[in-house]
Amino acid sequence: MSKIYFVHATTGGGVPTVKASRATIDDALKEAQFELSGGAASVWIVDGEGRLILPADQVKARLEQLPTGSRGFAD
Repeated sequence: MSKIYFVHATTGGGVPTVKASRATIDDALKEAQFELSGGAASVWIVDGEGRLILPADQVKARLEQLPTGSRGFAD
């Protein structure tokens, strides 16, 4: 059974929105990086049943561990 990951983000105003759904946690983390680099105040990831997979602080910690090239930035 495949799992779907939903990326949620808040803007400076604090209004949460679902930004994207992704088939893998790696793709969800890439989307989270995109949202954070685009100005989102916080990003977290939940599964298809609404269970929290990665809270905002863990999303940032995971992204900090990725090599620079894996973050979607040009070298």
